[in-house]
Amino acid sequence: MSTSELIEALFDYRAGLILWTLSSVGIYGLSVNLLHFLRSSSSGRFGHFLRTFESWPHSFWLFQALRFIYYLCIPFAALTRGVTNPVLMGIWAMGWFEVSWFEDIALGTVLGLGTLILLLWGWRHYLQATAEIGHWQQRRPFLAQVGALLTPWGWGLILLEVLYLETHWAFYRGAAIRLLGGYYGAFASLLVILIEWWLNPEIRRNLGMTYQRGETMTTAATALSITIIYYFTSNLWLCMAVHLAIQFGLLWLLALSYGLPDYEGQSN
Repeated sequence: MSTSELIEALFDYRAGLILWTLSSVGIYGLSVNLLHFLRSSSSGRFGHFLRTFESWPHSFWLFQALRFIYYLCIPFAALTRGVTNPVLMGIWAMGWFEVSWFEDIALGTVLGLGTLILLLWGWRHYLQATAEIGHWQQRRPFLAQVGALLTPWGWGLILLEVLYLETHWAFYRGAAIRLLGGYYGAFASLLVILIEWWLNPEIRRNLGMTYQRGETMTTAATALSITIIYYFTSNLWLCMAVHLAIQFGLLWLLALSYGLPDYEGQSN
């Protein structure tokens, strides 16, 4: 093999797809484990640095800026570099607004509503069961998100979170579909998402705690539903709408179950 052929093989588009995906997963894994290490070192110099940073009045916005760079700027850079494209990510396609497109929208909407109904049904029974034994008073699931929903403009943070996740997932889907094709690529991207979550020590810990396991499993169920909807529709905007409906529907159910005055008393 000549030198030019070797260079061409090394920089084959498939290698680029894998490199971009692994780099994104690696950045996430390194960041969450570093943050976990700093929080665990409460008595050391690193722990003191983290507490000082978190007490800084603008730490929230700096943290959001870093999340913006990771969740939105990396997919945008991948688009501009040709790693993926708007069609693979579901941003736009030539066949939209034709008859088949509306049929796909209807199918995706039904699948999304089915997911929402199943999750609401499951959480309703969970809340009833835990309320009877009083465990839900100890740790209420999605309490921070419910609190955001009940504050002015708090819904904007929930909307932003859905935008982050859906763009991030679309980036993985687009790269995987280009590499493996529609069916295998869509579900391979879900596997990448699950592996990425597994790198997070907080998520692994939550899986071992009964009252937090439901939060993680709900997010996983949402990701599975979104993957199926995208496979049938190839429409990122529909996926975002379904994700928002699931998120707001579940949070309103929890807010009604907790009760606003009771929640405010606990948060204070």
